[in-house]
Amino acid sequence: MSTDSTVEADSRYEVAAEVLDGIFGPSWRDKQKKTGFKAVDDFQRIAVEHCYTDVWSRDVLDHKTRSVACLSILATLGTYDEFKLHVEAALANGWSHEEVMEIVLLLIPYIGVPKSIKALRVAGETFQELFTRDAEAKKS
Repeated sequence: MSTDSTVEADSRYEVAAEVLDGIFGPSWRDKQKKTGFKAVDDFQRIAVEHCYTDVWSRDVLDHKTRSVACLSILATLGTYDEFKLHVEAALANGWSHEEVMEIVLLLIPYIGVPKSIKALRVAGETFQELFTRDAEAKKS
């Protein structure tokens, strides 16, 4: 779905939600609960709308390509909470566990060993959490 700045304000969140549903399924909504603080709730909404309506919904790059770019950028910046989220997105967008790890290995000469080690650890922890969550869901 391609979008531009003419998307109606009321539908911006719905466009973003459609993109996020396609990547994460409805589970992402659990992380977007209202806090009761207008500024915090507005921040969450604006961030979701900007990232997923203005950028991720564009049709020039597919979601798989956007995922690898995000992994690289977030590891470079050292923003590992967001990196973890995008490891999950990368898997949902078609990257394998091995490919995600290869992306992290590729970063070593560019961002350095310490950040790459942290990214490797976060990716491994994310894989384990997803495996555990999937195993528990199958038991239910």
